[in-house]
Amino acid sequence: MSTIVSVDLGGTKAQVARVDEQGVYDARRYSVPATATKSQVNDFITGIVAEQLTGQCCGIAIGVPGMVDLSSGTVLETVNIPAWQDVPLAAQLNAYFSLPVVVNNDVNCFTMGEYCYGHHYLSGTGLHTPVPNLLGVCLGTGLGAGLVFDGRLYSGRHCAAGEFGSFPYQDGILEHYTSGQFFLKRGTNGAEQALLAHQGDRYAQSLFDEFGSHLGYAIAQTLLAFDPDKIVLGGSVSQSFDLFERAMWQSLARQTHPALFKRLEIAVGKLEHAALRGAFKLFQQQL
Repeated sequence: MSTIVSVDLGGTKAQVARVDEQGVYDARRYSVPATATKSQVNDFITGIVAEQLTGQCCGIAIGVPGMVDLSSGTVLETVNIPAWQDVPLAAQLNAYFSLPVVVNNDVNCFTMGEYCYGHHYLSGTGLHTPVPNLLGVCLGTGLGAGLVFDGRLYSGRHCAAGEFGSFPYQDGILEHYTSGQFFLKRGTNGAEQALLAHQGDRYAQSLFDEFGSHLGYAIAQTLLAFDPDKIVLGGSVSQSFDLFERAMWQSLARQTHPALFKRLEIAVGKLEHAALRGAFKLFQQQL
């Protein structure tokens, strides 16, 4: 199969590359104009796709940080790009480039990439048995999740399945406490605090302890809803897993039935460009 242009659009960063079954080529990273107008965001996406197109590209796949009407490829809502709502993205890109376009949720793409290419196996089986039920959780600008059940992505009609980051929690919603927003509300950012925490700063360490406690509560809700075999974490905040892992597991132990807790596996995804590769796989399946 020829290559496609694959886009991973987040709330603050976008990655674009040409992708085929063998790998990812010429990956580029961009800052997303999250506060721009709808037309400016559309122009931004068209521009970064155009930079990657070659004569061998046979289509475009894009993961977006919000709800999507899968039947039409319309972006319904993106919480962290406020003006970019009700966008017929697939139709727009198809009209501009005359290529087939697949639009899905960005964390669905991440989860599909990890499932298909990340080599996740059931532990204790003695065999390389692929994990049948995988929950992908991205801790970035917001909190998103994707679900693979019995080897197939389940997203619901509007890519809303698994979006537990929008569940009510304390004085807001879960993603206010389990994403980069947790640090922004305290006037800082996760990367800065991770550096300080590794240097022994007690306040920074306490922030990650609190973050882990909130995340443990959030994951406990997903266990009751989805009961996955394994959870794989992605997103920028997951790179500080060593700083909040202990508090996360302690929180989970307090709120999870022992049978669920005992066999639960949580790991940080190691696959490079998982969302770009997952978007490619979804393009293959849909077209």
